[in-house]
Amino acid sequence: MKKRAAALLLALSLALALTACAKSEAAQAVDDQIEAIGEVTLESEAAITAAEEAVEALAEEDREQLDNVDVLEQARADYENLVLEAQAAEVEEAIRAIGTVTLDSADAVASARSLYDSSSAEVQALVENAAGLESAEAELSNLQVEEVTGLINAIGTVSLDSADAIEAAQALYDTLPEETKAQVTNAAALESASAQLKTLKQEQAQQLLSAMRLEEDKIRGMRFYYPSAWRFYSNGNWAADIRCFILPYLGQNDSETWLRLVYNYTGDDWVFFDTVIVAADDERFTRSFSYFDITRDNGGGDVWEYIDTDVGASDIEMLWAIANSTETLVRFQGDDYSRDFTITDADKQAIRDALTAYEALQ
Repeated sequence: MKKRAAALLLALSLALALTACAKSEAAQAVDDQIEAIGEVTLESEAAITAAEEAVEALAEEDREQLDNVDVLEQARADYENLVLEAQAAEVEEAIRAIGTVTLDSADAVASARSLYDSSSAEVQALVENAAGLESAEAELSNLQVEEVTGLINAIGTVSLDSADAIEAAQALYDTLPEETKAQVTNAAALESASAQLKTLKQEQAQQLLSAMRLEEDKIRGMRFYYPSAWRFYSNGNWAADIRCFILPYLGQNDSETWLRLVYNYTGDDWVFFDTVIVAADDERFTRSFSYFDITRDNGGGDVWEYIDTDVGASDIEMLWAIANSTETLVRFQGDDYSRDFTITDADKQAIRDALTAYEALQ
């Protein structure tokens, strides 16, 4: 009887122990979720993150029953390594894409360098061709130094015709890193050529201004220079034929020079324009104004409408297009009427002279 009671007690103890050690459904579900991650790839992040969140969501007693926590931790580590390797591969590909280094390789080299430098130290340590990037940079630097040196040497005796050569050499020189600039042994010659050209341009500007009509405002300490093609009023008559024009003029004081632009319509009938359309060969420019900013008057059977405006970068672009065009047509456009005219060669030259003088004096 005692033996049977002891056996029953032992069986009951084992049953209770097995019941206590049985894994909860919640823990089993998370273990299964971890196991389902399988082989880790770059596409595994969502599954890994979901499993990590599931682990965090478990009650403490359920979390203690998990068997696959180490598997999840290893999956996360494997994924992070794959990410680093993929990033390193991207950098390596950018370096390989440089190919044979030429002067046209600057963007590719800069892109590879930027990608490498923005990578973490762990990624940089995995990049196997980092030395190739340094080699490409050194080779590019040598080519750039040779090119700039040759461009500077080709400038020769400086004249007004040297502008393109000097600008080309300066433009390339300015793109060089400071350490590369230091290798250009004739950089001083470029600086000297630029200074000489500036002096020549200023002398040319003064000559151009001297050929223009000067009007002074001594009260405000200002001088205004009008191209010879301007329509001047003298002794009760217009000195130039009655006509339409678009012409700039220069203003100057002791500290600065500026440019202004006049759109002038003259004819035998009103247009009441508020828009000007310029067709310089294949280029088109449109300028719109407030109706009330335009001055309108008449006399002797003629009418004139004009506006005197500030000049911005887009206006200078338009003026150069006119000056360099084969043919420029202009339309003064109002709500109901419009008038067209063709800009003369004399006016094109006047525009060119004004722009040349203005840009030299900046």
